[in-house]
Amino acid sequence: MRKLIGNKAFYKMVLLVAVPIMVQNGITNFVSLLDNIMVGRMGTEQMSGVAIANQLLFVFNLAIFGAISGAGIFSAQFHGSGDHQGVRYTMRYKLLISVILLMVCYGMIFWKGEYLISLFLNDTQGGNVQLTLQEGKRYMQTMLIGLVPFIFSQCYASTLRETGETVLPMKAGIIAVFVNLALNYVLIFGHLGMPALGVQGAALATVISRFVETGLIMVVVHRNKDQYRFADGLYHSLRIPVHLMKSITIKGMPLMFNELLWSMGMSVILQSYSLRGLSAIAALNINSTVFNLFSTVYFSMGNAISIIVGQQLGAGETEKARDTDAKLIMFAILLSISVGLLAALTAPLIPQIYNTSEEVRG
Repeated sequence: MRKLIGNKAFYKMVLLVAVPIMVQNGITNFVSLLDNIMVGRMGTEQMSGVAIANQLLFVFNLAIFGAISGAGIFSAQFHGSGDHQGVRYTMRYKLLISVILLMVCYGMIFWKGEYLISLFLNDTQGGNVQLTLQEGKRYMQTMLIGLVPFIFSQCYASTLRETGETVLPMKAGIIAVFVNLALNYVLIFGHLGMPALGVQGAALATVISRFVETGLIMVVVHRNKDQYRFADGLYHSLRIPVHLMKSITIKGMPLMFNELLWSMGMSVILQSYSLRGLSAIAALNINSTVFNLFSTVYFSMGNAISIIVGQQLGAGETEKARDTDAKLIMFAILLSISVGLLAALTAPLIPQIYNTSEEVRG
């Protein structure tokens, strides 16, 4: 048992890596909760339309996460061995695979976007199905613009974390979150002389905040190339050694497909529940948003484990990496149990803050 428990210095090191990731992801998910509450004030149809669009975009988001996480394994090891050129190569790989996935996503949405949304709707449901479809389309069309800064922010932020810099992505994320929150208030409901744009305002606020987050990260990184060595000459060439590209693809693609298939499975579950009516979609939207808020802890711990263990492996400290991995897994399990208990205790209370029907809250 002692092999699974670290000392005070160990947990201090872990928290220095994990806490900034938890803070950034936690605030982002908390604002998503506030977004849902604000959109929900307009009606069940609007909330359901946004939920369907976000579920489809969720598939893309997790595909990106899986693809860059595979490359991130190599980034952490390159950084641990002091190979800045290797980190640069993996960063280029992340950008390349992200752009490819973005083009596939755009093609699918432009070709079959309305059809994909309509899969979650049918004429036997209660509520205004046509209004839900229109609101979902309006929201998604605006959100597509934000996918461009999203892939860049994910590539930069993940590489920064893998090279030991967790504070910059956290700061940029916090600023973007407050921009999103302020713009939601202004654009959704039409305050400060702005028109009330409804769900399109919610999407526009998110898109602008993503540009702010990405801009802040890229400006700081490229102005401080001595500190962030991977950025020096990053765009001078698109070259990636063939053997490295092959290795990342072989080891990383299973992770991407794992995330892709899981997200598609969640979409199928939502589509199945949608046969019960728009209220079911709205209720699942509340559930998934709250779940994402509480799941911040173990997702962040997963990132921290890959970063810390990857750096030790890159430095050639194999036995230390095994020992660290065992302790981190035990720590993550205990944290997850604690968060699960907290979620169970607060589950009956959170739906009550939504301005929706008792059927949806229940």
